[in-house]
Amino acid sequence: MLHVTNLSFDYLSTPILQRISFHLPKGKLMHLRGENGAGKTTLLKLIAGLISPQEGEIRFQGDLINHYKSTYHQELCYIGHKLGINMALTPRENYYFDLENENINVHDWMIPITNLSLQGLEDIPCNRLSMGQRRKVALLRLFQTRKKLWLLDEPFVGLDTNAMNLLVKRLLAHLADDGSVIMTSHQTIPSNLAHYLEYTL
Repeated sequence: MLHVTNLSFDYLSTPILQRISFHLPKGKLMHLRGENGAGKTTLLKLIAGLISPQEGEIRFQGDLINHYKSTYHQELCYIGHKLGINMALTPRENYYFDLENENINVHDWMIPITNLSLQGLEDIPCNRLSMGQRRKVALLRLFQTRKKLWLLDEPFVGLDTNAMNLLVKRLLAHLADDGSVIMTSHQTIPSNLAHYLEYTL
């Protein structure tokens, strides 16, 4: 699904990533580990097409991502440190906004809302929610998307045990459906996800 070849990136002449190469098949997981500043988030941004490498190439399903970026982004779900939610909108409004390009029954939204313990908060602006609650609102996107490649930056941070278990269950379903995941995490990958593990970098 994803081919990265000889990828290099520098910040102000400071080398961050040097000649990174890997192939991630469909239905597989890549786990990025490393100290802060090692380049994990930078690699996700490069793969998302948010920044461009100094050298190397990134291909998705055989095509260079910078040659058809709009089509590529239709197959990509990226959740980074910036959660990608509108703080002035409510969880319900953010969820409906994300439905724009997804063929999902809007009435199914209460299932993840309940499972993520967000019930009762549906109509409260996100700027009044805690950071953990905001992260859950961002993760709602994963429960309605059918995009094939997920890029997740520290998705388990700030989650309680129930929400973490629910996220793992959703990741397993995505991988079993031939989706692919690249995620950063300082934590050890749960054993049931390790079955799908293709790389740890």
